[in-house]
Amino acid sequence: MRRVDFRSKRVLDIGTWDGLWSFEAERLGASSVLATDINTQRLFPDQGPATFEFAKRIRGSKVEYKEVSIYDLDSLEQQFDVVVFFGVLYHLRYPQLGLARIRNVLKDGGLLLMETAILLDTEDTIIQTDHQKIYPNDVSTWNAFSGPALVSLLKESYFEVERFEVIVRQNRGPKIGRGFALARATSGVNLHHYFPDLYLHRFFEPYGAASEEAGKTDR
Repeated sequence: MRRVDFRSKRVLDIGTWDGLWSFEAERLGASSVLATDINTQRLFPDQGPATFEFAKRIRGSKVEYKEVSIYDLDSLEQQFDVVVFFGVLYHLRYPQLGLARIRNVLKDGGLLLMETAILLDTEDTIIQTDHQKIYPNDVSTWNAFSGPALVSLLKESYFEVERFEVIVRQNRGPKIGRGFALARATSGVNLHHYFPDLYLHRFFEPYGAASEEAGKTDR
């Protein structure tokens, strides 16, 4: 976190839990911080909004909290300079869609700070989707990307990866660790796919509208 200049930045924290990284971004000079998460109260009654509000009150913080899914970020109708995305990707059943939603609310040139579970000791571009081979006791786990696969995923989601590093290695069990990526949001000028990404509405017209326009040109 301290390697990034948060001064005067608008920050979005996804999966904030009890607000640790939101409060840190504020401490580092962010002009505004929006902390978001889903409703985890049923599963973890001692965590989430209650502990967030307690910490906010103790700190005299101005960080805002909003309950919203990563898949519904467009409803915020805001643009951010920095997105903090720690410990969430491996919980997503639809990681590519999640990154598309992030890209929609991150300004061109904005920074994504991401941390997630990764496969270790392989240069292959692979994904593990069996939670029993990632975190056997955590049924909320959906995926673990290898380092190369994670970098590729970010590139295909219109991010330029400036740094990727392994930050935690397990000594026992499956070869699973934790990885950190710092990536910058790029514009839609260097696209790899001819077919439009319907979820990245900032780069493409809706496919139906584009098809109608193409039809007019052909006539």
